[in-house]
Amino acid sequence: MDILKKIKSLTTDIGIYQHAKLDKPAPEFGYAIEDQARALIIANELKEENLQKIYLDFILRAKREDGLLYHFYYENQGAGSFKNEEYNSKPNMAEAYGITLWSLLATQKNKNIKTELRSIIENLIKDAYQWTSPRAISAALLGLVNSEYPDDLEDILKTKLHNLYSTASSPDWTWFENYLVYANAIIPWSLWDIYIKRGCRTSLEIAKKTTDFLIKICQENNIPAPIGNNGWYFKGGSKALYDQQPIDSSYMVRCLEKAYNATADKFYLDWAKKWYGWFIGNNINNTMLIDKDFACYDALNPEGVNLNQGAESNICFVMAYLAAKRLDIVR
Repeated sequence: MDILKKIKSLTTDIGIYQHAKLDKPAPEFGYAIEDQARALIIANELKEENLQKIYLDFILRAKREDGLLYHFYYENQGAGSFKNEEYNSKPNMAEAYGITLWSLLATQKNKNIKTELRSIIENLIKDAYQWTSPRAISAALLGLVNSEYPDDLEDILKTKLHNLYSTASSPDWTWFENYLVYANAIIPWSLWDIYIKRGCRTSLEIAKKTTDFLIKICQENNIPAPIGNNGWYFKGGSKALYDQQPIDSSYMVRCLEKAYNATADKFYLDWAKKWYGWFIGNNINNTMLIDKDFACYDALNPEGVNLNQGAESNICFVMAYLAAKRLDIVR
């Protein structure tokens, strides 16, 4: 079984396509920088040097004149172009940059890396000082903790998360914002990592409270249920059950892996098993999100599944699979 079979089928010499129509790539939607960055992380972990080079070269080519990065690349009969907008909408650049910074700091540890790549890292770090999105901040922290010692930016971003928690949390809502949307678990995941790498007790306390909160909220009768993107979940409102996205289950598995590593509490290992199980039928539809070729569908919806198999879903599934292997959930 090739765990990267779907990833490879979505990847060209340029990078990994952003979207798919059913099980085929959809070139018209182009390439997104955050997909290259996340794919770089798993390619590095699996020592797939050819894929690493493709995704890293994409990031290098995406450099703008101001030193930061374009978000998208579109092919056009051999004359492709980089853009920062998709269908006239402005995406969240900080989150894309956070994921990219994470991938570069986690994978490019050689002091002799290319000058241009070092320049991109330095410019992303400069930009990160002004970030306010907890997901962008958390992604950056997952990269920054790879250095031997904490630096000024790491301390600033960590404190921003602590302050967001202090401002938004209450006895019945132990979270960083007044809502739960997508990729929620990356926030406590980053704080577990801060505790494991740096020994920060405040990060440990907040990571535990917020992870426990997610486990409590994101379930239906003991079955994992990520917050649906058809309305999300705002404090005091109703929780949307659909559509549930693979990124949320993947990040929960990664968060719970870190929680178990930090505490050795079997509670977190048991929930990591349940959340990985979301992909293979332990969900409210009792439906497989993985097909016979080990490819992941884009969402769990009221009818069953969204049959498209895009980059984010499949990269995130591999992230969850690798964590499950480390935890001996899968062999």
